[in-house]
Amino acid sequence: MSEPRLRDLLLSETASIKEAMRAIDRTGQRVIYAVDSQKRLAGVASDGEIRRAILRGVDVRAPLSEILNREPVVLAAADLKNPFAARAKARELLARMPDSRYALVVDALRRPAQLIALKDFARVRASKKAASERGRRVLVVGGAGYLGSILSRKLLSRGYRVRALDALLFGGAPVEDLAKHPRFELDQGDIRDISKITRALEGIDAVVNLGAIVGDTACKGKPEMAIETNYLANKTLADACRYHQINRFIFASTCSVYGRSDDGVLDEKAPLNPLSLYARSKTQSEEGIFALADENFSPTIMRMATLYGWSPRMRFDLVVNTMTMMAVAQGRVVVHGGGKQWRPLLHVEDAAEAFARCLEAPIEKVGTQIFNVGSTAQNVQIIDIARRVHKIVPKAKLIVQDGAVDLRDYNVSFKKIETTLDFRAEHGIEDAVKRIKRAIESGELEDVRLSKYYNQEP
Repeated sequence: MSEPRLRDLLLSETASIKEAMRAIDRTGQRVIYAVDSQKRLAGVASDGEIRRAILRGVDVRAPLSEILNREPVVLAAADLKNPFAARAKARELLARMPDSRYALVVDALRRPAQLIALKDFARVRASKKAASERGRRVLVVGGAGYLGSILSRKLLSRGYRVRALDALLFGGAPVEDLAKHPRFELDQGDIRDISKITRALEGIDAVVNLGAIVGDTACKGKPEMAIETNYLANKTLADACRYHQINRFIFASTCSVYGRSDDGVLDEKAPLNPLSLYARSKTQSEEGIFALADENFSPTIMRMATLYGWSPRMRFDLVVNTMTMMAVAQGRVVVHGGGKQWRPLLHVEDAAEAFARCLEAPIEKVGTQIFNVGSTAQNVQIIDIARRVHKIVPKAKLIVQDGAVDLRDYNVSFKKIETTLDFRAEHGIEDAVKRIKRAIESGELEDVRLSKYYNQEP
Protein backbone atom coordinates (compact mmCIF):
# COMPACT_ATOMS: atom_id res chain seq x y z
CA MET A 1 0.00 0.00 0.00
CA SER A 2 1.32 3.46 -0.90
CA GLU A 3 2.30 6.01 1.73
CA PRO A 4 -0.72 8.01 2.95
CA ARG A 5 -1.04 11.72 2.28
CA LEU A 6 -2.01 13.82 5.27
CA ARG A 7 -4.59 15.79 3.30
CA ASP A 8 -6.46 12.56 2.54
CA LEU A 9 -6.80 11.87 6.28
CA LEU A 10 -8.17 15.31 7.22
CA LEU A 11 -11.86 16.07 7.59
CA SER A 12 -13.85 18.87 9.13
CA GLU A 13 -15.32 17.95 12.51
CA THR A 14 -18.69 18.87 11.00
CA ALA A 15 -18.35 16.14 8.34
CA SER A 16 -20.58 13.12 8.81
CA ILE A 17 -19.48 9.84 10.32
CA LYS A 18 -20.29 8.25 6.96
CA GLU A 19 -17.78 10.56 5.25
CA ALA A 20 -15.16 9.50 7.78
CA MET A 21 -15.85 5.85 7.05
CA ARG A 22 -15.39 6.45 3.32
CA ALA A 23 -12.10 8.26 3.94
CA ILE A 24 -10.82 5.35 6.05
CA ASP A 25 -11.77 2.90 3.31
CA ARG A 26 -10.12 4.98 0.59
CA THR A 27 -6.83 5.45 2.42
CA GLY A 28 -6.56 2.06 4.09
CA GLN A 29 -5.51 3.82 7.30
CA ARG A 30 -7.15 3.15 10.66
CA VAL A 31 -7.82 6.76 11.70
CA ILE A 32 -9.15 10.05 10.45
CA TYR A 33 -8.07 13.45 11.80
CA ALA A 34 -10.76 16.08 12.36
CA VAL A 35 -10.05 19.81 12.29
CA ASP A 36 -12.09 22.79 13.43
CA SER A 37 -12.93 25.95 11.48
CA GLN A 38 -9.43 27.31 12.22
CA LYS A 39 -7.80 24.14 10.78
CA ARG A 40 -6.66 23.12 14.27
CA LEU A 41 -6.79 19.50 15.34
CA ALA A 42 -10.15 18.85 16.99
CA GLY A 43 -9.67 15.14 17.58
CA VAL A 44 -9.19 11.71 16.08
CA ALA A 45 -11.65 8.98 15.11
CA SER A 46 -10.44 5.42 14.60
CA ASP A 47 -12.31 2.75 12.68
CA GLY A 48 -12.88 0.90 15.95
CA GLU A 49 -14.36 3.97 17.62
CA ILE A 50 -16.66 4.53 14.66
CA ARG A 51 -17.93 0.94 14.79
CA ARG A 52 -18.54 1.04 18.52
CA ALA A 53 -20.47 4.28 18.12
CA ILE A 54 -22.67 2.81 15.39
CA LEU A 55 -23.38 -0.27 17.50
CA ARG A 56 -24.44 2.09 20.31
CA GLY A 57 -27.01 3.51 17.92
CA VAL A 58 -25.24 6.65 16.70
CA ASP A 59 -26.55 7.63 13.25
CA VAL A 60 -23.90 7.55 10.50
CA ARG A 61 -25.28 10.89 9.33
CA ALA A 62 -24.33 12.50 12.63
CA PRO A 63 -21.35 14.87 12.67
CA LEU A 64 -17.93 13.43 13.34
CA SER A 65 -17.61 15.76 16.35
CA GLU A 66 -19.98 13.50 18.31
CA ILE A 67 -17.55 10.59 18.47
CA LEU A 68 -14.10 12.22 18.41
CA ASN A 69 -11.32 11.33 20.78
CA ARG A 70 -10.47 14.85 21.89
CA GLU A 71 -7.20 13.88 23.57
CA PRO A 72 -5.32 11.82 20.99
CA VAL A 73 -1.62 11.06 21.17
CA VAL A 74 0.15 13.38 18.70
CA LEU A 75 3.64 14.82 18.38
CA ALA A 76 4.37 18.51 18.58
CA ALA A 77 6.83 19.94 16.10
CA ALA A 78 9.17 20.60 19.02
CA ASP A 79 9.15 16.89 19.90
CA LEU A 80 11.01 16.13 16.69
CA LYS A 81 14.00 18.02 18.05
CA ASN A 82 13.99 15.86 21.17
CA PRO A 83 14.43 12.17 20.29
CA PHE A 84 13.58 11.03 23.83
CA ALA A 85 10.27 12.94 23.86
CA ALA A 86 9.42 11.74 20.36
CA ARG A 87 10.05 8.10 21.20
CA ALA A 88 8.01 8.41 24.39
CA LYS A 89 5.04 9.75 22.42
CA ALA A 90 5.46 7.02 19.81
CA ARG A 91 5.46 4.33 22.51
CA GLU A 92 2.33 5.83 24.06
CA LEU A 93 0.61 5.80 20.67
CA LEU A 94 1.51 2.15 20.09
CA ALA A 95 0.27 1.25 23.56
CA ARG A 96 -3.13 2.73 22.72
CA MET A 97 -3.29 1.61 19.10
CA PRO A 98 -0.94 -1.31 18.34
CA ASP A 99 -1.93 -1.18 14.65
CA SER A 100 -0.59 2.36 14.20
CA ARG A 101 2.00 2.90 11.49
CA TYR A 102 2.12 6.70 11.53
CA ALA A 103 2.09 9.49 14.11
CA LEU A 104 0.57 12.91 13.48
CA VAL A 105 2.75 15.98 14.01
CA VAL A 106 1.04 19.29 14.80
CA ASP A 107 2.55 22.78 14.64
CA ALA A 108 2.64 25.42 17.38
CA LEU A 109 -1.00 26.34 16.63
CA ARG A 110 -2.01 22.66 16.84
CA ARG A 111 -2.64 22.42 13.12
CA PRO A 112 -1.82 19.07 11.47
CA ALA A 113 1.55 19.48 9.79
CA GLN A 114 2.85 16.07 8.73
CA LEU A 115 2.79 12.32 9.26
CA ILE A 116 5.82 10.51 10.63
CA ALA A 117 6.29 6.77 10.07
CA LEU A 118 6.71 5.01 13.41
CA LYS A 119 9.37 2.79 11.85
CA ASP A 120 11.55 5.92 11.72
CA PHE A 121 11.79 5.82 15.52
CA ALA A 122 14.46 3.13 15.59
CA ARG A 123 14.19 2.33 19.30
CA VAL A 124 10.41 2.23 19.42
CA ARG A 125 9.07 -1.29 19.75
CA ALA A 126 5.61 -2.43 20.61
CA SER A 127 5.19 -5.22 23.12
CA LYS A 128 5.07 -8.76 21.75
CA LYS A 129 1.32 -8.77 22.22
CA ALA A 130 0.96 -5.41 20.47
CA ALA A 131 3.24 -6.49 17.64
CA SER A 132 1.13 -9.58 17.06
CA GLU A 133 -1.96 -7.37 16.80
CA ARG A 134 -0.59 -5.28 13.98
CA GLY A 135 -1.77 -5.72 10.43
CA ARG A 136 -5.10 -5.44 8.74
CA ARG A 137 -7.55 -7.96 10.17
CA VAL A 138 -9.20 -10.28 7.67
CA LEU A 139 -11.88 -12.90 8.21
CA VAL A 140 -11.49 -15.74 5.71
CA VAL A 141 -14.71 -17.76 5.67
CA GLY A 142 -13.73 -21.26 4.57
CA GLY A 143 -10.16 -20.51 5.65
CA ALA A 144 -9.27 -24.19 6.17
CA GLY A 145 -10.53 -25.28 2.75
CA TYR A 146 -8.93 -26.01 -0.61
CA LEU A 147 -8.40 -22.34 -1.51
CA GLY A 148 -8.78 -20.90 1.98
CA SER A 149 -5.85 -22.80 3.51
CA ILE A 150 -3.56 -21.32 0.84
CA LEU A 151 -5.06 -17.82 1.04
CA SER A 152 -4.68 -17.80 4.83
CA ARG A 153 -0.97 -18.54 4.49
CA LYS A 154 -0.51 -15.94 1.77
CA LEU A 155 -2.17 -13.21 3.84
CA LEU A 156 -0.10 -14.08 6.90
CA SER A 157 3.07 -13.83 4.81
CA ARG A 158 1.98 -10.30 3.82
CA GLY A 159 1.50 -9.15 7.39
CA TYR A 160 -2.25 -9.54 7.76
CA ARG A 161 -3.97 -10.90 10.84
CA VAL A 162 -6.18 -13.80 9.75
CA ARG A 163 -9.20 -15.29 11.42
CA ALA A 164 -10.38 -18.43 9.61
CA LEU A 165 -14.03 -19.34 10.12
CA ASP A 166 -14.61 -22.88 8.93
CA ALA A 167 -17.05 -25.67 9.71
CA LEU A 168 -14.13 -28.13 9.37
CA LEU A 169 -16.25 -30.63 7.48
CA PHE A 170 -12.99 -32.14 6.22
CA GLY A 171 -10.99 -31.68 9.41
CA GLY A 172 -8.57 -29.05 10.67
CA ALA A 173 -5.34 -30.66 9.42
CA PRO A 174 -4.93 -28.19 6.49
CA VAL A 175 -4.22 -25.33 8.94
CA GLU A 176 -2.88 -27.33 11.85
CA ASP A 177 0.62 -25.94 11.34
CA LEU A 178 -0.73 -22.38 11.69
CA ALA A 179 -2.07 -22.95 15.21
CA LYS A 180 0.91 -21.28 16.89
CA HIS A 181 1.18 -18.38 14.46
CA PRO A 182 0.70 -15.14 16.45
CA ARG A 183 -1.50 -13.59 13.76
CA PHE A 184 -3.69 -16.60 12.97
CA GLU A 185 -6.89 -17.67 14.67
CA LEU A 186 -9.09 -20.65 13.77
CA ASP A 187 -12.76 -20.30 14.63
CA GLN A 188 -14.78 -23.47 14.02
CA GLY A 189 -18.34 -22.71 13.03
CA ASP A 190 -21.02 -22.75 10.37
CA ILE A 191 -21.93 -19.53 8.56
CA ARG A 192 -25.58 -20.53 8.84
CA ASP A 193 -25.28 -19.74 12.56
CA ILE A 194 -25.91 -15.98 12.88
CA SER A 195 -24.51 -15.83 16.43
CA LYS A 196 -21.29 -17.41 15.16
CA ILE A 197 -21.09 -14.84 12.35
CA THR A 198 -21.55 -11.97 14.81
CA ARG A 199 -18.71 -13.19 17.02
CA ALA A 200 -16.44 -13.91 14.08
CA LEU A 201 -16.82 -10.33 12.78
CA GLU A 202 -15.59 -8.71 15.99
CA GLY A 203 -12.56 -6.52 15.29
CA ILE A 204 -12.46 -7.43 11.58
CA ASP A 205 -11.55 -4.97 8.80
CA ALA A 206 -12.32 -7.06 5.71
CA VAL A 207 -14.03 -10.33 4.83
CA VAL A 208 -13.21 -12.86 2.13
CA ASN A 209 -16.11 -15.26 1.80
CA LEU A 210 -15.08 -18.61 0.33
CA GLY A 211 -17.65 -20.54 2.35
CA ALA A 212 -19.92 -22.72 0.21
CA ILE A 213 -21.11 -26.17 -0.66
CA VAL A 214 -18.90 -26.34 -3.72
CA GLY A 215 -19.60 -28.23 -6.91
CA ASP A 216 -22.60 -29.37 -8.91
CA THR A 217 -22.67 -32.92 -7.51
CA ALA A 218 -22.26 -31.83 -3.88
CA CYS A 219 -25.12 -29.32 -4.20
CA LYS A 220 -27.36 -31.82 -5.97
CA GLY A 221 -26.79 -34.32 -3.17
CA LYS A 222 -27.63 -31.81 -0.41
CA PRO A 223 -29.94 -29.24 -2.02
CA GLU A 224 -31.37 -27.75 1.19
CA MET A 225 -27.93 -27.32 2.73
CA ALA A 226 -26.66 -25.82 -0.53
CA ILE A 227 -29.42 -23.20 -0.62
CA GLU A 228 -28.97 -22.37 3.08
CA THR A 229 -25.18 -22.06 2.80
CA ASN A 230 -24.59 -20.74 -0.71
CA TYR A 231 -27.41 -18.23 -0.78
CA LEU A 232 -29.16 -17.49 2.51
CA ALA A 233 -26.08 -17.58 4.76
CA ASN A 234 -23.95 -15.65 2.27
CA LYS A 235 -26.52 -12.87 2.05
CA THR A 236 -26.84 -12.81 5.85
CA LEU A 237 -23.07 -12.56 6.23
CA ALA A 238 -22.93 -9.66 3.78
CA ASP A 239 -25.76 -7.91 5.61
CA ALA A 240 -23.96 -8.39 8.93
CA CYS A 241 -20.78 -6.88 7.44
CA ARG A 242 -22.79 -3.91 6.23
CA TYR A 243 -24.29 -3.45 9.70
CA HIS A 244 -20.89 -3.69 11.39
CA GLN A 245 -19.38 -1.24 8.87
CA ILE A 246 -17.01 -3.83 7.43
CA ASN A 247 -17.08 -2.30 4.00
CA ARG A 248 -14.58 -4.45 2.11
CA PHE A 249 -16.32 -7.75 1.35
CA ILE A 250 -15.05 -10.16 -1.32
CA PHE A 251 -17.35 -12.96 -2.41
CA ALA A 252 -16.12 -16.08 -4.22
CA SER A 253 -18.49 -16.85 -7.07
CA THR A 254 -17.86 -19.05 -10.09
CA CYS A 255 -17.55 -18.88 -13.87
CA SER A 256 -20.14 -21.68 -13.86
CA VAL A 257 -22.76 -18.93 -13.76
CA TYR A 258 -22.17 -18.57 -17.53
CA GLY A 259 -23.35 -22.15 -18.02
CA ARG A 260 -23.32 -22.87 -21.74
CA SER A 261 -22.70 -20.18 -24.32
CA ASP A 262 -21.92 -19.90 -28.02
CA ASP A 263 -21.31 -16.14 -27.75
CA GLY A 264 -17.53 -16.30 -28.00
CA VAL A 265 -15.32 -15.13 -25.14
CA LEU A 266 -17.45 -14.03 -22.18
CA ASP A 267 -16.63 -10.95 -20.12
CA GLU A 268 -18.25 -9.82 -16.87
CA LYS A 269 -21.18 -8.22 -18.73
CA ALA A 270 -22.14 -11.42 -20.56
CA PRO A 271 -25.60 -12.86 -19.84
CA LEU A 272 -25.72 -15.56 -17.18
CA ASN A 273 -27.03 -19.05 -17.88
CA PRO A 274 -26.61 -21.15 -14.71
CA LEU A 275 -27.31 -24.81 -15.44
CA SER A 276 -27.01 -26.31 -11.95
CA LEU A 277 -28.18 -25.65 -8.41
CA TYR A 278 -24.61 -24.68 -7.51
CA ALA A 279 -24.43 -22.07 -10.26
CA ARG A 280 -27.94 -20.79 -9.54
CA SER A 281 -27.16 -20.38 -5.84
CA LYS A 282 -24.07 -18.34 -6.72
CA THR A 283 -26.04 -16.19 -9.16
CA GLN A 284 -28.67 -15.47 -6.51
CA SER A 285 -25.96 -14.67 -3.97
CA GLU A 286 -24.34 -12.18 -6.33
CA GLU A 287 -27.67 -10.43 -6.78
CA GLY A 288 -28.44 -10.44 -3.06
CA ILE A 289 -25.01 -9.11 -2.09
CA PHE A 290 -24.99 -6.32 -4.66
CA ALA A 291 -28.48 -5.28 -3.55
CA LEU A 292 -26.91 -4.34 -0.18
CA ALA A 293 -24.25 -2.07 -1.69
CA ASP A 294 -24.38 1.60 -0.74
CA GLU A 295 -21.97 4.52 -0.37
CA ASN A 296 -20.00 2.60 2.23
CA PHE A 297 -20.59 -1.11 1.73
CA SER A 298 -18.60 -1.98 -1.38
CA PRO A 299 -18.65 -5.72 -2.10
CA THR A 300 -16.58 -7.36 -4.82
CA ILE A 301 -17.61 -10.48 -6.75
CA MET A 302 -14.85 -12.85 -7.90
CA ARG A 303 -16.08 -15.36 -10.49
CA MET A 304 -13.47 -18.07 -10.33
CA ALA A 305 -12.33 -20.39 -13.05
CA THR A 306 -12.17 -24.10 -12.26
CA LEU A 307 -9.32 -24.51 -9.80
CA TYR A 308 -6.63 -27.16 -9.79
CA GLY A 309 -3.31 -27.90 -8.13
CA TRP A 310 -1.83 -28.99 -4.84
CA SER A 311 -3.31 -27.71 -1.56
CA PRO A 312 -2.99 -28.65 2.13
CA ARG A 313 -6.68 -29.58 1.82
CA MET A 314 -6.32 -31.65 -1.31
CA ARG A 315 -9.30 -32.27 -3.60
CA PHE A 316 -9.69 -34.96 -6.24
CA ASP A 317 -13.07 -33.83 -7.55
CA LEU A 318 -11.67 -31.06 -9.77
CA VAL A 319 -11.02 -31.94 -13.39
CA VAL A 320 -7.20 -31.60 -13.54
CA ASN A 321 -6.73 -33.18 -10.12
CA THR A 322 -9.22 -35.95 -10.91
CA MET A 323 -7.55 -36.90 -14.18
CA THR A 324 -4.12 -36.87 -12.54
CA MET A 325 -5.26 -39.07 -9.67
CA MET A 326 -6.92 -41.54 -12.04
CA ALA A 327 -3.86 -41.65 -14.29
CA VAL A 328 -1.48 -42.35 -11.40
CA ALA A 329 -3.67 -44.52 -9.15
CA GLN A 330 -5.84 -46.30 -11.73
CA GLY A 331 -3.75 -46.22 -14.89
CA ARG A 332 -6.39 -44.51 -17.01
CA VAL A 333 -7.59 -41.07 -18.03
CA VAL A 334 -11.26 -41.03 -18.99
CA VAL A 335 -12.92 -38.28 -21.04
CA HIS A 336 -16.71 -38.30 -21.32
CA GLY A 337 -18.70 -36.82 -24.20
CA GLY A 338 -15.74 -36.33 -26.53
CA GLY A 339 -14.14 -33.62 -24.39
CA LYS A 340 -14.75 -30.67 -26.72
CA GLN A 341 -16.26 -28.54 -23.94
CA TRP A 342 -14.29 -25.43 -22.98
CA ARG A 343 -13.29 -24.72 -19.39
CA PRO A 344 -11.38 -21.82 -17.86
CA LEU A 345 -8.76 -23.14 -15.43
CA LEU A 346 -6.65 -21.54 -12.70
CA HIS A 347 -4.08 -22.89 -10.26
CA VAL A 348 -5.24 -22.55 -6.65
CA GLU A 349 -2.06 -20.61 -5.75
CA ASP A 350 -2.88 -18.04 -8.44
CA ALA A 351 -6.45 -17.81 -7.19
CA ALA A 352 -5.16 -16.94 -3.71
CA GLU A 353 -2.94 -14.25 -5.22
CA ALA A 354 -5.96 -12.74 -7.00
CA PHE A 355 -7.87 -12.44 -3.72
CA ALA A 356 -4.86 -10.92 -1.96
CA ARG A 357 -4.49 -8.31 -4.71
CA CYS A 358 -8.16 -7.47 -4.46
CA LEU A 359 -7.76 -6.88 -0.71
CA GLU A 360 -4.77 -4.61 -1.32
CA ALA A 361 -6.28 -2.59 -4.18
CA PRO A 362 -7.86 0.82 -3.54
CA ILE A 363 -11.53 0.26 -2.80
CA GLU A 364 -12.47 2.63 -5.63
CA LYS A 365 -11.00 0.11 -8.07
CA VAL A 366 -12.68 -3.02 -6.76
CA GLY A 367 -15.78 -1.93 -4.83
CA THR A 368 -19.10 -3.03 -6.42
CA GLN A 369 -17.13 -4.70 -9.23
CA ILE A 370 -17.26 -8.18 -10.74
CA PHE A 371 -14.06 -9.88 -11.87
CA ASN A 372 -13.62 -13.09 -13.80
CA VAL A 373 -10.64 -14.73 -12.07
CA GLY A 374 -8.53 -16.92 -14.30
CA SER A 375 -6.02 -17.05 -17.12
CA THR A 376 -6.67 -16.35 -20.79
CA ALA A 377 -4.01 -18.90 -21.72
CA GLN A 378 -5.78 -21.55 -19.63
CA ASN A 379 -9.11 -21.51 -21.43
CA VAL A 380 -8.82 -25.12 -22.58
CA GLN A 381 -10.94 -28.01 -23.80
CA ILE A 382 -11.42 -31.06 -21.59
CA ILE A 383 -9.71 -33.30 -24.14
CA ASP A 384 -6.65 -31.04 -24.04
CA ILE A 385 -6.43 -31.42 -20.26
CA ALA A 386 -6.53 -35.20 -20.65
CA ARG A 387 -3.75 -35.13 -23.24
CA ARG A 388 -1.52 -33.01 -21.00
CA VAL A 389 -2.05 -35.39 -18.09
CA HIS A 390 -1.41 -38.38 -20.36
CA LYS A 391 1.85 -36.85 -21.59
CA ILE A 392 3.16 -36.68 -18.01
CA VAL A 393 1.75 -40.10 -17.06
CA PRO A 394 2.21 -41.96 -20.37
CA LYS A 395 1.66 -45.41 -18.84
CA ALA A 396 -1.97 -44.49 -18.23
CA LYS A 397 -4.50 -45.36 -20.93
CA LEU A 398 -6.34 -42.40 -22.51
CA ILE A 399 -10.01 -43.31 -22.98
CA VAL A 400 -12.40 -41.01 -24.83
CA GLN A 401 -16.05 -41.99 -24.43
CA ASP A 402 -19.33 -40.76 -25.85
CA GLY A 403 -22.40 -40.57 -23.68
CA ALA A 404 -23.00 -38.55 -20.52
CA VAL A 405 -21.45 -35.11 -20.68
CA ASP A 406 -21.28 -32.04 -18.47
CA LEU A 407 -23.27 -29.45 -20.41
CA ARG A 408 -21.16 -26.51 -19.22
CA ASP A 409 -19.23 -25.05 -22.14
CA TYR A 410 -17.84 -21.51 -22.01
CA ASN A 411 -14.74 -19.50 -22.88
CA VAL A 412 -14.07 -16.62 -20.50
CA SER A 413 -12.29 -13.26 -20.77
CA PHE A 414 -9.96 -12.26 -17.94
CA LYS A 415 -8.92 -8.92 -19.38
CA LYS A 416 -10.58 -6.89 -16.61
CA ILE A 417 -8.66 -8.44 -13.71
CA GLU A 418 -5.45 -8.39 -15.75
CA THR A 419 -5.72 -4.65 -16.36
CA THR A 420 -7.30 -3.56 -13.07
CA LEU A 421 -5.19 -5.62 -10.65
CA ASP A 422 -2.22 -6.38 -12.91
CA PHE A 423 -2.97 -10.05 -12.31
CA ARG A 424 -1.33 -12.81 -14.34
CA ALA A 425 -1.32 -16.53 -13.61
CA GLU A 426 2.13 -17.81 -12.67
CA HIS A 427 1.42 -21.55 -12.46
CA GLY A 428 0.64 -24.03 -15.21
CA ILE A 429 -1.22 -27.32 -15.59
CA GLU A 430 1.85 -29.45 -16.26
CA ASP A 431 3.65 -28.44 -13.06
CA ALA A 432 0.48 -29.10 -11.04
CA VAL A 433 0.14 -32.58 -12.55
CA LYS A 434 3.77 -33.37 -11.69
CA ARG A 435 3.32 -32.16 -8.09
CA ILE A 436 0.18 -34.24 -7.54
CA LYS A 437 1.77 -37.28 -9.21
CA ARG A 438 4.76 -37.00 -6.88
CA ALA A 439 2.52 -36.71 -3.79
CA ILE A 440 0.56 -39.84 -4.70
CA GLU A 441 3.56 -41.96 -5.68
CA SER A 442 5.64 -40.95 -2.64
CA GLY A 443 2.91 -41.74 -0.15
CA GLU A 444 2.70 -38.09 0.94
CA LEU A 445 -1.05 -38.52 0.61
CA GLU A 446 -3.10 -41.22 2.25
CA ASP A 447 -5.43 -43.45 0.27
CA VAL A 448 -6.76 -41.20 -2.53
CA ARG A 449 -10.17 -42.82 -2.12
CA LEU A 450 -10.68 -41.27 1.33
CA SER A 451 -13.75 -39.02 1.53
CA LYS A 452 -11.74 -36.11 2.92
CA TYR A 453 -10.33 -35.53 -0.57
CA TYR A 454 -13.75 -34.99 -2.12
CA ASN A 455 -16.50 -32.42 -1.67
CA GLN A 456 -18.80 -35.17 -2.84
CA GLU A 457 -18.44 -38.90 -2.58
CA PRO A 458 -15.92 -40.33 -5.11
